[in-house]
Amino acid sequence: MKIAFIGGGNMATALIGGLFASDDTAHEIQVADPEPGVRQRLERKWQISCFSRATDAINGMNVIVLAVKPQVLPAVMQETKSLVRPEQLVISMVAGIPVHQIMSQLDGSPAIVRTMPNTPALIGLGITGMYAHESCSGEQREMAQQLMQAAGETVWLEQEGLLNVVTAMSGSGPAYFYYLIETMRKAGTRLGLPAEVAAKLALQTAYGAGALAAQSDLDVVELRRGVTTKGGTTEAAFEQLEAGHFEGLVDSAIAAATQRGQELADTGVPA
Repeated sequence: MKIAFIGGGNMATALIGGLFASDDTAHEIQVADPEPGVRQRLERKWQISCFSRATDAINGMNVIVLAVKPQVLPAVMQETKSLVRPEQLVISMVAGIPVHQIMSQLDGSPAIVRTMPNTPALIGLGITGMYAHESCSGEQREMAQQLMQAAGETVWLEQEGLLNVVTAMSGSGPAYFYYLIETMRKAGTRLGLPAEVAAKLALQTAYGAGALAAQSDLDVVELRRGVTTKGGTTEAAFEQLEAGHFEGLVDSAIAAATQRGQELADTGVPA
């Protein structure tokens, strides 16, 4: 693939790193970013071509990845609108901006895939929700999937609106787990553990539980039941979680994030 990244920030860096780390190295990569320091960092690390202007990066590329902040996108679209060709695939990682808004700002009517990655992509453990506009061919869908898999797992959605649920679950999701780790370590400290011990216990427990869930053949429900002995400590903890309507709180939180994502998309405001 010949790939142009518009924006050289964290997500672009994660994908570029994943592509170079894969066995398939037959990629030509160019990056456009206005920051000299970003361009120098990328050029030193991977010996790729970097430009200050998006127009210089996209010429001759068959994939254009929009990896800029939502408030920057209009300027990028204005700069490149007449240069994007119909045969080029545009992959958007811009949060909260629907496909029709991107298409309305481009003259070439290219195929567009909208994606919602999350921050664990920075270490190759992300998951990305993906939606392909009807203009995308099967080959272009495969190209988009191959690219996004450089940073982790992928899931396809047939309705673009469901990307708001993806945003609520996996895009915002890391923050929920960080909050659980934070509250667990506070609880341990309040009960007498040294702060550094409580922090290590909470963090490693989260890391180990997530890894086990990902690698086990058992569903998480079965894994949970395997830790929960009748009359034991875990059961006592779950009685409190259920009394506090933990499941309902999580459901309400994800529903609220989904609704907010839709509101922001409707108004064109970044999520």
